[in-house]
Amino acid sequence: MPLSEPLQLAANVTSSGEPVIVIHGFTGSAEAMAPLVERLDGYRCIAVDLVGHGRSPSPADLALYSIEAMAASVAGLAASAGDGPCHVVGYSMGGRVALTLVSGHREVCRSLTLISATAGIADASERAQRRRADETLADRIGEHGLARFVDEWMGLPMWDPLRASLGPEAWQSSIDQRLRSDPTGLANSLRAAGTGSMTPLWDRLGALDVPTLVVCGELDTKFVAIGHEMNGLLPASELVVLAGAGHAAHLEVPDDCVAAIRRHLDAC
Repeated sequence: MPLSEPLQLAANVTSSGEPVIVIHGFTGSAEAMAPLVERLDGYRCIAVDLVGHGRSPSPADLALYSIEAMAASVAGLAASAGDGPCHVVGYSMGGRVALTLVSGHREVCRSLTLISATAGIADASERAQRRRADETLADRIGEHGLARFVDEWMGLPMWDPLRASLGPEAWQSSIDQRLRSDPTGLANSLRAAGTGSMTPLWDRLGALDVPTLVVCGELDTKFVAIGHEMNGLLPASELVVLAGAGHAAHLEVPDDCVAAIRRHLDAC
């Protein structure tokens, strides 16, 4: 089945330098990536709002939320930047979009940075189980409302390091940003862009010759293992494990994270 026409995505753009496309994770937005963008001075950062998030639309058509459709939208944004291939930085779900972008639209990518990202779920039964779990989560948004969903989502243990590093005020700001999301957009994103719905890319990693930085936090043991596995398959990659960080390493230890990203971008 052909993909729907790519959506035009909203984006925050800084003024000058080589273009860097920055892609947030699930329930995030360009706003959520500001601590990273602000530290990448000297680069022209294009921080996108994926479909269903931030200022981008939240259509009813589930096909527009697939990882492939989002990658196509980001590819259009990259092509319109007008400065040649872009560096691409993706976090979590945004990392899956970035990896799919490089796989299908290599010409728009100068380098790739993956933060707490995966190439998908290779096992079909595990993928189906995850898809059912994401469907259940999506249903809960409609049944119980966005506030309860965000409260439960941010109560997961994976966010404990972020809560500890941000402090109460910044943590509440993070919650408030997520509460500004469109509940329909988030539910559709879970249904169509969850890891269970994504075409796994493990068998394609060996052909992705783009210079790649794989970043994970040492406390996020699941993604440390995934990072090592991806780094072993990607032919032009480097793995950086950040001390004292969990799943949101770019927010928990932003200086260390951006220092690693800057070294990678400068080398490219």
